[in-house]
Amino acid sequence: MAKNHFWSPYIAGPGLGLTLLAAFYLAGWGLGASSTFSLLTSVGMNQVFPDFTRGLTYFSQYLNAEAPLKNWMLFEIIGVFLGGLSGALLSRNFRFRFVRGSTTGIGTRLFASVTGGILIGFAGRLARGCTSGVALSGGAQLAIAGWIFVIAMFVGGFIAAAFLRRLWS
Repeated sequence: MAKNHFWSPYIAGPGLGLTLLAAFYLAGWGLGASSTFSLLTSVGMNQVFPDFTRGLTYFSQYLNAEAPLKNWMLFEIIGVFLGGLSGALLSRNFRFRFVRGSTTGIGTRLFASVTGGILIGFAGRLARGCTSGVALSGGAQLAIAGWIFVIAMFVGGFIAAAFLRRLWS
């Protein structure tokens, strides 16, 4: 049996908490991710359809900065990717693979993953933040929205799991 190369939650949890504390102290903001993707979408749309993009209130708010691609959240996401990659490489746990149920085809898994990613991204923007922004940063500030979000996320996850369980059998 292969050795488990995952971090202990007793190490990773406090590490995440200290990272969140450092973000509040150093940047004046908590952690978050979803606005970065809205930022990149607005910059990309502005390259193709500048008048249309600047006419949309939602996307134009990301373009008001002198250099929108110098937003610290973009560098946070790059750091999350590089940190995750380096952690996987250092643990010798990195390899390209499709994690799926034994009866689930790769096409079904990719469709479910892409669809789920689009839905969670859209929902994150409707909630005005993703799990890291609303749940971690909001919960750390004792914001009621953060706690409601976490409860709703787990309830929704349990309900969705009941319907999607057959994909993993």
